[in-house]
Amino acid sequence: MSTDPSSQPPVEAGRTRPWRLQSQGYVALFGGFAAVTVIALVNAARLDVPGKGRALIAGVGLLGLILDLVMIVDGRVSLYAHTALSKSLVLVVHIVQVGVQKPHDPGTLLLSRGKEHAPMWLAGAVAVLLGALAEYLMSVTLRG
Repeated sequence: MSTDPSSQPPVEAGRTRPWRLQSQGYVALFGGFAAVTVIALVNAARLDVPGKGRALIAGVGLLGLILDLVMIVDGRVSLYAHTALSKSLVLVVHIVQVGVQKPHDPGTLLLSRGKEHAPMWLAGAVAVLLGALAEYLMSVTLRG
């Protein structure tokens, strides 16, 4: 796919602007699997990512969450090791989700800023709070 700005489809007037892709990394790091997957799915809808791409985003997020649950239930992984492995895994999930969204993003660079992207402060903060709370409760409940 060309990175020439003139070859990128313009953002239609009246359509909700997508979020910057790298901003989703903060949600992944602080909110976890559920939070970044919800944000990625909402953004994919804003970018008109086809159904197969959205299914891949959801599937990768679900797979990451299942692997995280296995580490919690297994009990052989210490809390510190689990935290490090979980953060690494959620960043891998995020990278795959960004890869699905990137071809549909109007920004020509990954770090692009400007009028084609909407701010993600409120949605990101809500996703982080709810996602982190859900993962904490899940961890406490399953670890006993």
